[in-house]
Amino acid sequence: SMIGTNAAYAAGYTGAGRRIAIIDTGTDTDHQSFDDGAFTYALSKLAETKNMSLEDYKDSLDLLDIAEIADKMEQLNICTMLLRKGWTAKDLFLSDKLAFAFNYVDENLNVTHDTDTQTEHGSHVAGIAAANRYIPNGDGTFTPALEKVYTQGVAPDAQILTMKVFGINGGAYDSDYMIAIEDAIVLGADTINLSLGSGNPGFSRSAAYQSVMENLVKSDTVVTISAGNAGHWSEDGLHDMPGYLYGDDISMQSGGSPATFTNSLA
Repeated sequence: SMIGTNAAYAAGYTGAGRRIAIIDTGTDTDHQSFDDGAFTYALSKLAETKNMSLEDYKDSLDLLDIAEIADKMEQLNICTMLLRKGWTAKDLFLSDKLAFAFNYVDENLNVTHDTDTQTEHGSHVAGIAAANRYIPNGDGTFTPALEKVYTQGVAPDAQILTMKVFGINGGAYDSDYMIAIEDAIVLGADTINLSLGSGNPGFSRSAAYQSVMENLVKSDTVVTISAGNAGHWSEDGLHDMPGYLYGDDISMQSGGSPATFTNSLA
C-alpha cells in the first residue's frame, strides 16, 4: 500500500504482457517464485476473467518468445559471440517466465548464482519486481504466493529478462551493463533495473557510453538505477586518517555511478 500496488491490482494491473530486464548477478532459475507452471496458471486465471482461451490471451499479451528473439538476434550486441559459439535464440529462452537469459560478463549461458560468489542479489531484485503470484505445490496445483510465502512481486505476471553482469571473476564492467541496456531495449523491455553501482560519482566520459545514456530518452523503456549502493559516503573517505573526512577536497557525493551519469533515472 505504501507504493500504491494494491490500487494497481484493484484496477486490473498485474504486469501481464510486460517485460522487465534485470541487469544484475543473475537469477536462481529453479526458484519456486519463478516457476513457469505457476506463471502459466496465473495467466490462465486472467484469461478466464476475459472469457478467452489461454492461448488467445497469451497471444494478446505479445509475450517475448523464441521467434521474436531469433528475429532480433542480429540487432543484439552479443550476436557475433552467439554465432561464433553456435548458440541460437532457443538457448537464450528459458521459459515464458524467464524469457531471456545471458551471462554478459563470462560470455556464456550460465545465469545462476551456483558457480560464483556474486550473491543472490539478482534473484532478490527480480523477486521484488516480478516474483509469481502463485507458488507450485508439487502436485500440479498452485497456492497464492501471498498465502504461502507472504510475498509476491510488484508486477507478478511480468516476464523477466536476466542479464548477468557479475560473474566468476566479479564485475560489473561499464562495457557489460551498457551493452546489456541496449540489448534489453532491442528486446522490447518495458523497464530495465540496475541495482548496482560504485561508491563514487561517475560521469558520461566515454563517447560510447554517453551515446547509450543519451539514447535512453529516445526509447519507451524506463531504465532505473540505484542512486547509491555502497552504504554512506564517508566509507570511501576514511583511510584511517583522523580529520580526513573534513578536508576541503572530500566529496560529499552520496550517489555513485552509473546513477550519476547524464540521463540516468536514479
